[in-house]
Amino acid sequence: MVYTVVLEATAERHGGSSPLLGTIHRRFIMKQAVYENIYNKERFISNGKYNAKFIDGIAYLKLLKEGTKREVLVRRDFLKKVNK
Repeated sequence: MVYTVVLEATAERHGGSSPLLGTIHRRFIMKQAVYENIYNKERFISNGKYNAKFIDGIAYLKLLKEGTKREVLVRRDFLKKVNK
């Protein structure tokens, strides 16, 4: 399974006539991916970061449960990526 994070960055310059004086504000937009548990069809949303934890040699991902703000740990081998 390959995980990719796509970042889109924009920079805006505010104030000052010199390029060295203005402040730059950056906005990063991370694309979210939707995963589905292959056994019970629950859906989870990744928040754009790859948060993996290894417990007893098994990889778990920290994901948001769809429809809630609750973060859960789900075994990585129980998930498949689905289209929104």
